[in-house]
Order: sequence, then C-alpha cells, then structure tokens
Amino acid sequence: MTWHPPRRLTQADVDRQAEMLGNRVRKNLRRLRGGFERRAIGAFRVYDWDIPEIRLVVDWYEGHLVVAEYERALTRTVEDWLGSMAAAAGEAAAVPPERVHVRRRRTRPAAGARYGRLDRRGERLVVREGDLRFWVNLTDYLDTGLFAHHRITRERVRADSRGADLLNLYGYTGAFTCAAALGGARRSVTVDASATYLAWAEDNLALNGVAGGEHVTARAECREYLARARAGRRRFTLCVVDPPSFSDRGPGGAGFDVQRDHPALLREVLAVMAPGGVVWFSTNHARFQPDLAGLPADDVRELTRETQPPDFRRTPHRVWRMRARPVAGR
Repeated sequence: MTWHPPRRLTQADVDRQAEMLGNRVRKNLRRLRGGFERRAIGAFRVYDWDIPEIRLVVDWYEGHLVVAEYERALTRTVEDWLGSMAAAAGEAAAVPPERVHVRRRRTRPAAGARYGRLDRRGERLVVREGDLRFWVNLTDYLDTGLFAHHRITRERVRADSRGADLLNLYGYTGAFTCAAALGGARRSVTVDASATYLAWAEDNLALNGVAGGEHVTARAECREYLARARAGRRRFTLCVVDPPSFSDRGPGGAGFDVQRDHPALLREVLAVMAPGGVVWFSTNHARFQPDLAGLPADDVRELTRETQPPDFRRTPHRVWRMRARPVAGR
C-alpha cells in the first residue's frame, strides 16, 4: 500500500512514527554495529530514510547520534517533531539525550545562505576509520567534518596513492588527504576557500601523524588555484575533486554550479595532471547528469556502486575515476 502524506500530523501520528523509527534504529544498529566495530569504524549510518513517511537520516559517531531532518512543511504542523524522533532514536540506540544532536536540512533556498553556523561550542570528538582518525564537531556546523559515505572512496584513493603527488580540491577537512598520506603519497596540496576547514584539515593531518613537511594546505578558490598551477607548470599524479553542488564562490564572482560547471572544471583539473595521472571526481548532487564526453581523459569509469557503503540505503554520491591523457606540446 502506498503511503500518502496527510495535510497535518496529529500527536498520534508522531507517536506512531516515533515507535516505527525506534524499532528500525534498534534493528539496524544491531545488524551493523558489530561488523563496523571489528573493523574499527566509528562513524556509520544507522537509518537512511528507510520508512518513506519518516524523512530522516540517523548517523552514529562513536556513541553519539546525529539525527537530521530533510525539512518540510508537514512536520511543522506539530510541535518539535524532530525532537520527538531524536528522542526515539536515542532511546532505541541506548544513547543518552546529551549525546543526541539534531539537524534540519533544507533544499537550496531562493535567497540567503544555505549553511549557517549553528553554535560555537568548539567541542570535538575523534572518530576511527580503520587506522585513520578524524576530528568531528557534532554541535557547531550542519556537517560534522567527516562524510562517512566516502569511506570506501577513501580506501580506493588510498590504494592509488603510493608515491603520488596529490591535489585535493574542495578539500574540506582533509579526510582524503589523510587517507592518501597513509597510503604513501609523497606530497599533497589540500585546497579550500575556508580558513576554518583548512585549519581542521591540518589538525586531521597531525592526528594521523602526517602534518607538515610535504603535506600542505592552500587557501584559494579552487579554479583560481588551478589557473595558477597551470601557469606555473605544476603537475600532479593524483587528484580528488569533490565540489559542492552549489557555491557563491567561483572565478570572477560567478559562483559555482556543479551541473553547469563540471565539464570546464574537469578540463582545468586534467590540464594540471601528469600523463596517466588519476583523477577521482565525485558529486552528491541529487539530480546530477554527467557530461564527460570529450574530456582529455582515458579509462573514464563510473564507480558509484563500488563506492556506496552498505549502511547507506540511498545512493549518497556519484563517483568517477579517470586517467589524464597526454597533451600535445606539454
């Protein structure tokens, strides 16, 4: 039977949904936790909008939960719907209320910032991912500092990293850089426009014992950095490109839209790659349509299925791997 949303939720609806969510969280956690613990993985998804009428995700972070709603008008018809769901999830997972954190996610607004700072507590937690360690912040930002859905992608990048000269564009908190460094990358540049995220990336590198030396950060708009690297004839053998879906930042103040701009972005990336260099490109744009024809690249393969972790019921990203083709006259 297809569920059709009512125009308004009643308290009985909320109680019923809370019970269903609790049951599903309890079941999923029992199924997932042991296997992840044996692999020393401390961040994973417990609930991924499994039940159509309960439009939430619930993520586990070393004994904490982050409960995030995809905000909609229906859930605003009752008081603190998200709080009720978070309480049910916490109880089911045996997580105390002070370790349950809530988020409200929105689609792209017509005006104004999509992501604002939520708090300024500065509280951080170390999360395990095999032999990797990452700092996360579960209170101050919409995103925690670690994208668990890229767990397998990081493994694949790490496998490509022996002796590599890595460029990590839109590097955020440097998780891919840490994976590559532990995989044997000789040097790396992590590029992001945010000083906050680059400082976080440096802390992650230090946490993994690979700070400083040949692993550096660069604060810049990524396409401007690519232009400078090309002008300076800088070449890389491995690149990770994981841009936001939308950004106000872009060359000449034009902003960035991954659907519109990814072909030009990838051409600029490939122009700074050594022949045969490997590029990993990813996006989490929900309706992304790739336009990769004509790129100066060989062996262009989509690896979305191979990089989707089993704890993510819905496809969290799309991922491609390609090799830079030699360019005449380089």
